[in-house]
Amino acid sequence: MTDPFAPPPETGSTTVTWERRRWTKESAGGFFAATAAFVVVQALVLEPVSRSLPDYAPRVTALAGIPAATLAHPLATRWLKRLPSSAPPR
Repeated sequence: MTDPFAPPPETGSTTVTWERRRWTKESAGGFFAATAAFVVVQALVLEPVSRSLPDYAPRVTALAGIPAATLAHPLATRWLKRLPSSAPPR
């Protein structure tokens, strides 16, 4: 059995074997949409919930914002992938 914390064997190559995910317009837009949905839902839910359930207002607003953000991210990402590229034509 190999040690999972052992350094990789030296192969003489200095190239990185893993590739970083790129920060694309789709991922940036999805992140922005998810954050915006979370904040908007919290703003809409906080006032009525703080009146009806004052002890649970922070918990309820967070639990309402999480599904909104979870739904907004893939929807925005899918929509942004359909947009034409902003790169100049070659």
